Amino acid sequence: MTEISRRTFLQVTGATGVVAATGLGQASAAYSADPVAAADGGPASITVTDDTIHAANDVVRVALRFAAGSLNLTSLFNVAANTEYQTVPAGGQLFSYSLDGVATVAADDGGWTFGTPEISPIIMFTRQGERTVGRQVRLAMSRTAPRALTVTVVLEVYNGRAGVRFYTLIRNGSATDPLTITSSVVLALGFANLPHTLHYVPNAIWKSTRGALAPVPEDTSTPAKQAELPKKAISVYDAGHGWSFSPELNWKTLKGKGNVTTGFMLPPFASLDVWSGTDHVRLITNPSALQLVLFPNEEFEYLSVNVTVFVGGLVDGKMAEQEHFRARFRYNNIITLMHTNDFDYRAGPSRQLPPDYYYTTIIPKALAAGLDMVMLDDLWNTTRDSIEPSDAMNLSIHSLGEFSQTLTDRGLLFGLWFSLSGGGHVAGRDLADPAMLAFKRGQIETLITDFHMTHQMIDLTEYWQNEAVTEYSHPSDNVYRKAVLSRRLMNDLVAEHPHLLPKMTTELDIFPTQGDRNNGLMHVCNNGWNTANGGVTGESLSLRTALTGFGHLPMESAYMNGGIMSGRMEDYYSYLAVRTVKFPQDPGNAAQWPPAAIALMATFNAWRRSPRVRELTGELFRPVFFGPGWDTSAWDSSVGPYVWMFTDTGRTKALVLATGAGGQTSGAAVNLRWLDDTATYMIADITLDDSGGHSYAYRGASTGAALKSAGFPIDLRANTSRGKAFWVSRVLRPGAQVVYADENVGRWVSFVLQGVLNVVLTGTANSTATLVLADPG
Repeated sequence: MTEISRRTFLQVTGATGVVAATGLGQASAAYSADPVAAADGGPASITVTDDTIHAANDVVRVALRFAAGSLNLTSLFNVAANTEYQTVPAGGQLFSYSLDGVATVAADDGGWTFGTPEISPIIMFTRQGERTVGRQVRLAMSRTAPRALTVTVVLEVYNGRAGVRFYTLIRNGSATDPLTITSSVVLALGFANLPHTLHYVPNAIWKSTRGALAPVPEDTSTPAKQAELPKKAISVYDAGHGWSFSPELNWKTLKGKGNVTTGFMLPPFASLDVWSGTDHVRLITNPSALQLVLFPNEEFEYLSVNVTVFVGGLVDGKMAEQEHFRARFRYNNIITLMHTNDFDYRAGPSRQLPPDYYYTTIIPKALAAGLDMVMLDDLWNTTRDSIEPSDAMNLSIHSLGEFSQTLTDRGLLFGLWFSLSGGGHVAGRDLADPAMLAFKRGQIETLITDFHMTHQMIDLTEYWQNEAVTEYSHPSDNVYRKAVLSRRLMNDLVAEHPHLLPKMTTELDIFPTQGDRNNGLMHVCNNGWNTANGGVTGESLSLRTALTGFGHLPMESAYMNGGIMSGRMEDYYSYLAVRTVKFPQDPGNAAQWPPAAIALMATFNAWRRSPRVRELTGELFRPVFFGPGWDTSAWDSSVGPYVWMFTDTGRTKALVLATGAGGQTSGAAVNLRWLDDTATYMIADITLDDSGGHSYAYRGASTGAALKSAGFPIDLRANTSRGKAFWVSRVLRPGAQVVYADENVGRWVSFVLQGVLNVVLTGTANSTATLVLADPG
């Protein structure tokens, strides 16, 4: 093909075409390394009129009335469904606390004196600056009898289509005596028991019922099952709308410090009671796991609950959670990150690699594959409590300073396993002690500022129970304080260093279990990652595991353990469903890192880093199809195929990804449910084949409604492995137009002059670029 200049004219006469252009001019526009998705909708608002607080966003409106010594939730309104949910009087109580087991106070008992509501923005810190993601109001309510007590009620409402979050700060008003919250109703909501289906998770596998949900274990066959209680619920009313109730809880609670051989698994700090023995919905604490003891004059954070609403079915309810979690956990670095990890091949008693191994092998291979980060896993330091590499580690990295600077100079991120407790399972520092956390914070600050650390992994059973009374905790709240203070520490660090990506693993809560463990929303740090298992697929942490957690945990926190240089696009495409992918195999093993597979990964990573692809994959993960029955509790996650999409906020374009990785089937007609019904969309097959070339093809134009009702057929057998990618572009005007431009095109401008389509291109100099052009008529 002859070379074309910066200003190129292409005449298209009603047909479709894939056009290659070479010698493009260099693009002049810079692109942000970490796009931050915009809120899909308008800003949240909080106002106070007389004795009522009003909070609202695009989907929900909430009203709190504080008068005559009582606080009541008078309204929780689903905007799209035009439905009031706060209809049962008992649900207006909001909360009640048992004090020292002898007296109970409740939000509506008439004994409170109210302060002035304080309204403030909720700020997310990014490398591009501060960004407001919602609004918060705090209302302090105090009393002197039966005990001196101040409860500060906090209501947060997030921008766009997110939901709300409730929690309280409880202050002991006595200067001399401790105060114990022996049990409580953390939050009660007056949601009516109308015909419905409740979807819920005791662990990680979704279940459902047409009835109520009791705060008791369903399965008592083993001690582990006896400690599994319902942790969240999505209610879909038969009328076609519903709500989600998501408390921020741990998984289970450890009794003792590894010294209890039976009965060491206690339930989570609280569990759900949905219309079981009550006419409303509530979260109640489990006293065997949590009784908060407040020291004289102490204030401490109590449990949080997230609530959001939706119109539609279970998929819409889970998507509403995804929209809420994006804002609630302040995700600012949201593109999939792929990294090496040395734990499995830096093995044996010495934990030693050959001299210079990172410089001769691991770093060059990571760069060749286009990965993002190189990570040192556990036992890299002299002790788990130090930031000094061991002698064995220094053989391969030389020093932490040289190693981290080399990564930075080569454009790679530096990740590190670094324990908060400084010990192994059920060992090390007591993280309920603020002084211990202050020491660890100093070490982490040094790692960030002096050694360019981007990612910190928090692992092993760090939330063990200190069975002694100390000046900072009691046995009944020691584990709870560890969880609250550890997450607060990491959130503070992310606010100060927005590039930091913390990770909390499934090992934090219970030891010595390995095959059955999980984490809950209490383990999600702002901008962070989690491992999640819950018996889905053992410890493989696969795509199936991540998709099972959708709607329970944020997809931005999803972690995949099984990154492999397979040379199969069905694997490579699957990595874009999650936040981070660990490549645990030895880059020096040519059988595990073959040259052709590395080259394909490099091509794939160059594509996914292109501005248009990064822009979309920085948006919300949206489920399309995860296999037959995936929108019911009868779903078998092993079947597949697995299809998801990303769209811009205006639904003008979308990227659809499909894979059979880990599944058994190779095709389906799928509902592209997140497009606009009335718009017409052109679809191009842009799949990268295992050969390294793209199988570009135009798949026609259809309305959004047709792509939902008839479905979009996907055949995963069309390529050499079962992975496909499609670009969806909204028709903006009649006639020929650009559907897709590949990663070598920086930007284009198109217009029609005297019946001729003109396209002005800029892009990577001396490269070959591909445009997909079509006339949707």
